[in-house]
Amino acid sequence: MKILIVDDEMKMRRLLRLFLEGDGYTCIEAADGREAMERISERPDLVMLDIMMPGVDGITLCRQIKALDAELPVVLLTARSDSETTIRGLDAGADDYVTKPFEGNVLLARIRAVLRRSRVTNVNYGQLRYEEASGRILYREQEVVMTPKATAILKLFLQHPNRLYNRMDLYDLVWPYSSESDPRTVDAHIRMIRDKLGEAGFPIDDYLKTVWGRGYRWTEERSDS
Repeated sequence: MKILIVDDEMKMRRLLRLFLEGDGYTCIEAADGREAMERISERPDLVMLDIMMPGVDGITLCRQIKALDAELPVVLLTARSDSETTIRGLDAGADDYVTKPFEGNVLLARIRAVLRRSRVTNVNYGQLRYEEASGRILYREQEVVMTPKATAILKLFLQHPNRLYNRMDLYDLVWPYSSESDPRTVDAHIRMIRDKLGEAGFPIDDYLKTVWGRGYRWTEERSDS
């Protein structure tokens, strides 16, 4: 799991990094709003965001982050006595907050809880989203309709980017108790994923790769290959 730490104070960033990396997280840092928006492209799983920053304040930055990716979890860092500002931050879309000074175990528990809620609800890939509750695929908030089996395959790809699946892997995972006897049905569903997402405007060929003779892989980053 990758966490983006946004705070103008270097000492606070280092302290947060110490706690988070000690619990197994990968950390990236930003000292202001401009740098934070640049580092969002590195696809963090969560943003730790200080409210009181010069220039673009944390509440404004929270709104900007949520406008870019509504499902990216944001945890605010706030002064203990600043309850009004905290409420404004939560109204701006933040998922939780941690007060300063904080206890390391409380910080980690809050982050784990936010990440659990995020993973249970949706599987996200930028503006492409699988909603667990409804079973829908959305791109730019528009539903992309495909068969349940194609949806299940796409969900696997989104959950496990860079993992190579051969045809039998996908067949065994998505059709475990089916009477369907031809694993080549997987290829038809892969074509559906390509067609439906392509029609919706998603750059599917940049992400869903055919590894000839081996299977299929969803890449984490776009490439020109």
